Amino acid sequence: MTKKRLIFILCLFLFFVPGLNAHSYKVPILADTDMALDDMRTLVMLLNSDMADIRLIVSSDGAASPRAGADNIRRLLKYFDRQDTGVGVGRTSDKPAPFWRSWSENPGWPEPIPTPGASALPAVQAILKTLNSVDGEVVYLCLGPLTNLADALRSDPGIKEKISSVIFLGGLPNDPDPGWNYTRDPESAEFVYQSGVNLYAFHISEKKYLPFDRKLHDRIRRIDTPAARMVTALHKTPTISKLLSEGHFRVWDEMTAIFMSCPSLFRLAPTEISDVMRLADFQADKLEEAYVKLLGHGADFHLDARKAVVLNDFPYDPLSFREDLRPHVDDIIRKYGVEEWKACILTNEFHRHLGIYSIVGAKMGIRAREILEAPFDTLEVLSFAGNKPPLSCMNDGLQVATGASLGRGTIRLSEENPRPAATFVHKNRKINLVIKNEIVEKIKSDIRAALKKYGGLNPAYFTHIRKLSIRYWHDFDRKKIFDENPET
Repeated sequence: MTKKRLIFILCLFLFFVPGLNAHSYKVPILADTDMALDDMRTLVMLLNSDMADIRLIVSSDGAASPRAGADNIRRLLKYFDRQDTGVGVGRTSDKPAPFWRSWSENPGWPEPIPTPGASALPAVQAILKTLNSVDGEVVYLCLGPLTNLADALRSDPGIKEKISSVIFLGGLPNDPDPGWNYTRDPESAEFVYQSGVNLYAFHISEKKYLPFDRKLHDRIRRIDTPAARMVTALHKTPTISKLLSEGHFRVWDEMTAIFMSCPSLFRLAPTEISDVMRLADFQADKLEEAYVKLLGHGADFHLDARKAVVLNDFPYDPLSFREDLRPHVDDIIRKYGVEEWKACILTNEFHRHLGIYSIVGAKMGIRAREILEAPFDTLEVLSFAGNKPPLSCMNDGLQVATGASLGRGTIRLSEENPRPAATFVHKNRKINLVIKNEIVEKIKSDIRAALKKYGGLNPAYFTHIRKLSIRYWHDFDRKKIFDENPET
């Protein structure tokens, strides 16, 4: 293996492994698509994810025409309120349209979504403008033919330095069947393969792709997120629904989004072409779970699900909750995800009242799991909150959110210099979290004001604290209220 290729593989590992940098910044992505249904599903995954910073999406001529594709890109961006993402329109090919173009251009939508009227730049112009304006490098994710990238590289070869990698759903020139995206424009594909960009070719035999069938579709339909509702709706037209029932679809382009979120599920191998790697194998048994997770709540992206012990499921219906919390249920889940919701629900019941520090403790525990990529019940915790309320109330949230408990000896309490902080250890990694000073001062000020107004720990005081707690539950973003000091 050459030194250059070794460095290339190492950069791939460092770039994509979530535990190393997924919490410090989003991955900048430029997406290129011919807007087939599997392309749309892939874009939904990425638009739903908190790891993807999609700077630009350009359409190409393939499953959809470039103009119709750009219109549908705009519909997706409007649905996800991501209209700050740029859109480019590829050039029209002289090749005949595929027979599936009509259903690619006219999928189902969860609601009528008008096409925004803004004009789009030609794809090459948009690509050059985007790449030359970004700091650092971007991932070029190609879900259709490589036409746009080849044209852009011919126009300005220097942009190669701005592309960290090209992820392409397509095969190699010498493959017996290199796939639709390759054969739609083989000249552009060969040019890009020989251009010297770092490229990962995702292509396997058709029978090895995971079926996107009625069973998987029904499972997605039961997920209550905008992303899952979009994927469900895209397949509701009579033609597409019939094809779905007949087993026509596979998890094709979605493989690239799953790779970007779970690279450990895939094995890549070098090829005879310098700087080009290809998909060699993947863990098929784990692919569906990874797929479903990418359509869940974006805030849960880095968290393994906490399973109920005696419940069939945790309550999410606003009507299941007290009237003062009811109006905030959907918004809290949308903002912070299901895992934080579960932790705060159980914390409040365990703590026996809605408390400020107990809720902040739950948010701290979830944040620690998120940073350390730690499944539930795997952390060791040292809390510095002591054993004197109200600060010690934080300990209840920490236990519930992490699974570390006094009974199992996986959480310890320090009574020396009590402060709103804790240290979390998972395997060989450690993180120290402390509530930011301005947040602590706000909490202290509100508690002092409540004590002064109501004269002590009486029912009126706890009623007021409950109102404050709901407000903090709703407003405090776990990614913004702590000082985070990682150790390895």
